[in-house]
Amino acid sequence: MTSLIGRVRRSKRLSAAGGGAVLATLAAAALVLLVPPWAGLVLTALVLAVLATGAVAGTRLLLRLHRDRDAETLIGDDAAPDLAGGTAARRAAKAREALAGGFPDSALEIAKETAADAGVPVDRRIELMRTVLDWYRDDERARREGPRRSRLDVVVVSHFGLPGGNTSAITADIQAYLELGLSVGLVHHPVFDWRIDAPISERVLQLVDGERVRLLGAHDEVECELAVVRLPTVLAKPLESRPAVIARSTVVIANQTPYRFYGPDGPREQAWNIADVEASVRDWLGPHTWYAGGPAVQRILERHHAEAFSGLELADEPWNECIDPAHWRQEKRRAGDGRIRIGRHSRDHRVKWPEHASVLRQCYPEADGFEIHVLGGAETPRRMLGRLPSNWTVHQFGAVASSEFLAGIDVFSYYIASDGAEAFGRAPLEAMAAGVPVIMDQVFEPTFADAALYRAPEDVASTARRLMDDPDWYASRQQAAWAFVDEHCSPRSLAERLSRHGVGALSA
Repeated sequence: MTSLIGRVRRSKRLSAAGGGAVLATLAAAALVLLVPPWAGLVLTALVLAVLATGAVAGTRLLLRLHRDRDAETLIGDDAAPDLAGGTAARRAAKAREALAGGFPDSALEIAKETAADAGVPVDRRIELMRTVLDWYRDDERARREGPRRSRLDVVVVSHFGLPGGNTSAITADIQAYLELGLSVGLVHHPVFDWRIDAPISERVLQLVDGERVRLLGAHDEVECELAVVRLPTVLAKPLESRPAVIARSTVVIANQTPYRFYGPDGPREQAWNIADVEASVRDWLGPHTWYAGGPAVQRILERHHAEAFSGLELADEPWNECIDPAHWRQEKRRAGDGRIRIGRHSRDHRVKWPEHASVLRQCYPEADGFEIHVLGGAETPRRMLGRLPSNWTVHQFGAVASSEFLAGIDVFSYYIASDGAEAFGRAPLEAMAAGVPVIMDQVFEPTFADAALYRAPEDVASTARRLMDDPDWYASRQQAAWAFVDEHCSPRSLAERLSRHGVGALSA
């Protein structure tokens, strides 16, 4: 009986100690819910700070009362990481990323949710709320200082930290704008569902000089001739802290299809929603014109998304990627050594490679006289084949400059998954500009016309041999590619598109 009475008394003391923590949490949650916006966090932080001492004392009491093994397993020091880890830790990390990336309202919501979570230690809740509050205080001070006003020719809104084609295309566009005598503003727009605080690419930062190319902050007010939204995925959830941009004209370049795959059964794996992006652009930048990021995307938008674009302004011609042949063209071929170097470069993603091992071997033959050179990694084919063939040389992404890589190969072979939707094809475009003949799948013909050779996978090896055996034919393929690039993808062709939107003297 005495033992039973003792357990009951300990239970009552436990309930009292635990009840204090519960009441503290309820009080904090009530304040967060009743007081509007971020001011609620101030009151919540005060309440939790006052109660923190009691909560710590209560925890010590609980530890003292639970000397037996079962109790120590439940609330001992070793359990603390689990109590504060997992979902709560991810929430806190996401909130800090959101603040750094321009989503303070979302960070505030995460902090409020965390403040009301009794499973998170009080000191960690206070720490997160203090971080959010400090951001809002700094932001308020910056706003009181007034906006930084400027006038520019072009403002580009995109994610400037992505590897691969998007960043290559953006840097090429910026260089073209500069050569055309235009001033450029850059709005770095992370994707909320990705890593929000991903840094801006060094390739982009190298072009920023603070005068002709400027990074725009949340408190900037900018007037421009043209606003260019590149990569619609970024505006699936628009920045909550962003500059005011008043554009005379705005274009949205769909350089990524709304779905990742388009097979016989229709689209699958949505990448972005047309209606959501449309509403975000209109709310921020006003009326605008949609452009497909290439002929392939144009066909997909018209074939699969005609209803979604009904009533929207979709241009009849695509907004092709830009590349300056003068920066890429290589007049001299690689010195022959009796072997044929077939190369390719791209992100190492399953959609970027043929999905069947037999097709992969045909596109990149493991045969006498051939070397396969890859830039961008090759874990996908390694998994598919079980090993990489002995005649493969693989460079990881960024290990070698694209221009240097292209100077060391003879032929460029580019084949991807059969249901993949390539918006344009930056990698083969760079090969064409460099003067490396491209062999690729028939699906790319609407994009590149006669600039490439379109062959079935089983014909790649024989086509590569013929190119190497016939210098005149090789030279004719170079000329065809250079002519295509100059007409459709050069700074001159970009200038013609800009002129349609009244950018500077180009409209004259």
